[in-house]
Amino acid sequence: MPDIFRLPARFQILLVILSTLLLFTGRPAAADSTEPLPTLTLSGSTSLANLVSLWADAFRLRYPAIPFSVADSGSAVGLEALLNGSANAVLLSTPLRKHQQQRFIDRYGYAPTVMPVAYDGVAIFVNRLNPLRQISLPQLDAIFSRTRRCGADKAIQRWAELGLKGELAQQSIATLGLNADSGAYYLFRSKALCGGDFRTDFQAMVGPGAVQAAISHNRAAIGFASSSQIDPELHTVAVARHDNGTAIRPSPEAIRSGRYPLARSLSIAYNLPPQQDMSPLLRSFIEFVLSVEGQDIAARAGYVRLARPL
Repeated sequence: MPDIFRLPARFQILLVILSTLLLFTGRPAAADSTEPLPTLTLSGSTSLANLVSLWADAFRLRYPAIPFSVADSGSAVGLEALLNGSANAVLLSTPLRKHQQQRFIDRYGYAPTVMPVAYDGVAIFVNRLNPLRQISLPQLDAIFSRTRRCGADKAIQRWAELGLKGELAQQSIATLGLNADSGAYYLFRSKALCGGDFRTDFQAMVGPGAVQAAISHNRAAIGFASSSQIDPELHTVAVARHDNGTAIRPSPEAIRSGRYPLARSLSIAYNLPPQQDMSPLLRSFIEFVLSVEGQDIAARAGYVRLARPL
């Protein structure tokens, strides 16, 4: 297939539309044909819903004739859609786990293709009236986990144990975060809990907005969600890898470089058999996402752009 993205923009649109009509059907579409055109369907992480929506809106403006749909269902469910063929691609907020990749290999005989599209961090949030400014991964384990696999001698249950004074000091720490349908849940569990289990009163929520809304109404709460969305009623807490380590805030530079302990790469995964060309529809979307325009959209949405957009 020719590299259409080296052509002027007005020819790109024309060729993609012709690809939709000709390459998939093998013939021009008849005026009275009832056969539906191929649709580009995306699924994936709930934490990327806002970014995918912005990308989709801009993509539809550029290619209005391309049938395009977005199914926001969570990373785990999104992979199922890729496995059963109901989605062309899946947006992932964490790398595929080994067992997920193996299931795909067992079914198709080859691994899915995974391509980074932006960066993000899993941020630790507290209420804006909470004076906590930094925390370590072992402390997070002692707060959120009931198994304490990272080595803490005892659980941290009250704010005084983190050095806070005043009215908040003797209050119990309320823990909350994203649920198991999100990539952030697995990243946090892996890096902050050393793979352990959450405490029984941990509140798992759907979507970053729900997490931040709950913290904004509870001075005694601490939670985790995507760093891309920050409610003015909250502030982020700098995170250190060790108790005596340097605490790093989730700045774009720290996330892109990996210095921030809870940084993550956001990726798109798709099914591409070896020695086979990518479909024109999917290629159009990926090229758009990786372009300067697509990366500008990611940055405006609060995510961290790739170092070198196309």
